[in-house]
Amino acid sequence: MKRSAAVAAAIVLGVIVGCARRPASRSDVPVVLISIDTLRADRLPAYGYRGVSTPALDALARDSIVFENAYAQTPLTLPSHATLLTGLLPTRHGVRDNVGFRLSPEHETIATALKKRGYATGAAVSSFALRKDRGLAAGFDLYDDDFGAGSPDERGGAESAKSLERFAESRAGAPLFLFFHLYEPHTPYAPPEPFRTQYSARPYDGEVAAADTAVGGFLEYLKRRGLYDRALIVLVSDHGEGLGDHGEDEHGVFLYRETIRVPLFVKLPGSSGQSRRVRVPVGLTDVFPTIAEAAGVPAREGEKAVSLSRLAEGPGRGTRRIYSETLYPRLQLGWSDLAALTDERFSYIEAPRPELYDLSTDPTEKRDLAPSRPPALRAMRAELLALRKTEVAPEKPSSEELERLGSLGYIRVDPGSAQRGSLPDPKDRIGELRRYKQLFDLFYARRDAEAVALARTILSESPQILSVWRMLATSLDRQGRPAEAAAALATALAKTDLTGSAEDVEQTVGELAALSSRAGDSRAAEKTLSDLVQRGVDAEPVRRELARLLHRRGQVPQALALLTDSGKSGDPATLDVYGAVLADAGRLEEARAAFRRALELEPGRADVLLHLGMLSLRENDPASARDWFTKSLEAEPKAAGTLAALGLAQARLGDDRSALESWDRALDLDPGQFDTLFNRAVLAGRTGDAAGARRGLERFIATAPAGRYSAQIAEARRLLRALPPGRS
Repeated sequence: MKRSAAVAAAIVLGVIVGCARRPASRSDVPVVLISIDTLRADRLPAYGYRGVSTPALDALARDSIVFENAYAQTPLTLPSHATLLTGLLPTRHGVRDNVGFRLSPEHETIATALKKRGYATGAAVSSFALRKDRGLAAGFDLYDDDFGAGSPDERGGAESAKSLERFAESRAGAPLFLFFHLYEPHTPYAPPEPFRTQYSARPYDGEVAAADTAVGGFLEYLKRRGLYDRALIVLVSDHGEGLGDHGEDEHGVFLYRETIRVPLFVKLPGSSGQSRRVRVPVGLTDVFPTIAEAAGVPAREGEKAVSLSRLAEGPGRGTRRIYSETLYPRLQLGWSDLAALTDERFSYIEAPRPELYDLSTDPTEKRDLAPSRPPALRAMRAELLALRKTEVAPEKPSSEELERLGSLGYIRVDPGSAQRGSLPDPKDRIGELRRYKQLFDLFYARRDAEAVALARTILSESPQILSVWRMLATSLDRQGRPAEAAAALATALAKTDLTGSAEDVEQTVGELAALSSRAGDSRAAEKTLSDLVQRGVDAEPVRRELARLLHRRGQVPQALALLTDSGKSGDPATLDVYGAVLADAGRLEEARAAFRRALELEPGRADVLLHLGMLSLRENDPASARDWFTKSLEAEPKAAGTLAALGLAQARLGDDRSALESWDRALDLDPGQFDTLFNRAVLAGRTGDAAGARRGLERFIATAPAGRYSAQIAEARRLLRALPPGRS
């Protein structure tokens, strides 16, 4: 951090206490980090709540330093855990949201630091949001994110605890660092019995009770192993939960205390029965130096975070203020992002309409003092400006990632479609979020009739939201109404400003093309995409999908005209379409170059491998074609079209048996592969299987569309008459 930002450094992470007495560090002290996802501090008995029973957490609190004012740096799971494991603010480690970000290897995690000290490092996480490809697995010998067959996206805390216990047993004798993540009490609130019945009116509390039981079981294991008393145990949450306060049911949008104030217990080695309570504000950034100090890890040069054991001795000089931020409203909802500073008395929230609350008299933040512009507002606003950094460059998320995170409650409605200065204040739009959430819940539960009705209601008021149009179209398609689904997407593209949401545009035009083909009306999709081009929407996905549709109808020159300079594209999908069009234009070497470039950008891309195989068939090289098709199937084993093409290559190589097997697999996956059905019947006849040939020809004649396959149907009838008499 530059010297000009020295004041900012002090406000976030405080002044290190130079002379405070603290526990001696050791290189073999067991270290246990427990993160209970979505647990707000004021819903625990340790913080005064009486609505739930948490005997395990209460017992741990009696052995711990309890920090009464601990704050998360962001109310989102992935960036919050990145802060927890690195000790860095989101503005420094770069993970700003759950979608489109991963932790860079350049940022050392506490696991990496402890591993260098000889620790055996094990982690077990309970949510897809913390999967290992997000960068948090760095330094861990075990990073268990395998949730088994029960759910691909989450698992119960007790299962994660068992995984860590097995790891600990396998590393007997080594100093241990164990990171235990529980996903209770994150939505959906579905506590197991007996908590489901006991807390039927308060399912969030039931999930808290379930988490307590899982933590209790793990702590009992540590005691049985003789680890508990000599361990440093840090228990914390990554963020809280709105529960309807300030209009937010869950988390991610606001920075009020219900979503950023978290429980934080620190049990020092040998401190059983020595509970203390500390009021000084602390952040998740302070966990890294706490663990590092206890384990004898040298302090990082320029470190601003402070060991919690030091802070327990006294806050030092000056006011300690904790920084928090959320970019989720801007990146996923199209609203303004927010940032906040919180000290022992005041909470300041930077928004289009700033807010200031005096926590000493208004701990639930109901009386906004900002309109009167007190001195605290001006001072905190100036300090926050030195810290705030909102420039981001998210990765492009996959549709699977968006769907899986959406099923966990992280919804994307309108990603960053406007400039920051013109974005609405989340306070003015939060009422809409509940309706969006209801739509997402219906959509992911496949309650399609209800989803269609609600989507139409939302779109009647906000027709610009592409993601809602896409959910409407998908729900219609799942009801067997592809023509209506395609019409919905055509309307969406006609009514929406497409200048700022490239990912949604790309997915929407691709879905429109696919739906129109299934509905047997690709001309309608062509017209919609042509109209977009006429409107001046020069988005690459629009030109690509229009070219793909024209190419399928044999209009190669028109398709090629849309793809001028596409050889310079950085998009593998565009290069794939360009290569296919070039191949049909007879420009085979250029086609091959386009396909090769696409594979450089995305190795193993199935459609490109398929088209390279088709190019080899065109060049009468069936052996190379077979190899390309085989590689494509490794990426997409159930691609019926690729299996059909593989059968062609095998037949040309004289491997009739393999060809028949490939075609049988293709037809099992897609009975509508009429060319494959015809080819299979012909080859069966040539190999002496008259009965198989007869069955195939009769099925082809009965099912193939007469208009498109008239010549082949006539040939099939001729071949059928030429077969020897027999039963089919």
